[in-house]
Amino acid sequence: MVGLVVVLFVLTTIQVYHSQVLEDVKQEEELIYRDSIISRTDTLMLFEGHPLDWHSDNVNILGFSTGTPNKLNRTKLLEYFEMPGDDALELLNFHGRDFYISLVDDNGEIVSYNNVEFERGDRGGWEDSENVHTVERKASLDGKPGIVFLKVVVW
Repeated sequence: MVGLVVVLFVLTTIQVYHSQVLEDVKQEEELIYRDSIISRTDTLMLFEGHPLDWHSDNVNILGFSTGTPNKLNRTKLLEYFEMPGDDALELLNFHGRDFYISLVDDNGEIVSYNNVEFERGDRGGWEDSENVHTVERKASLDGKPGIVFLKVVVW
């Protein structure tokens, strides 16, 4: 009888430990993923992309900068927001997660140019989701006065 109690105690302890380890691993994965989203958003803001004069047919690395950090290039934004959805998602490397990306002005309105709104993804689709990661960065557009915000949400 004592042997059975000891075996049950050991099995319970192993199960609890295993559950805690799995939870810790899951939390660590989410932290790493969040950091990768922050890094990806910073890449969009700070770099021009590759090649430097990329367009939808030849882009290898997505970047929206004019060459000066936090100054966004309207032509690159227009090129990205006109891309087919699958191509645009693949360039962001969010690996099967849902996302939303937009550029809004200081009044909270979506920025548009040539009748193209700088917005992609499911606005508000994350409201009932878990593990939502939001990154927002302040910038200028083509170096002109005025502030815009690049918002990236992944869930």
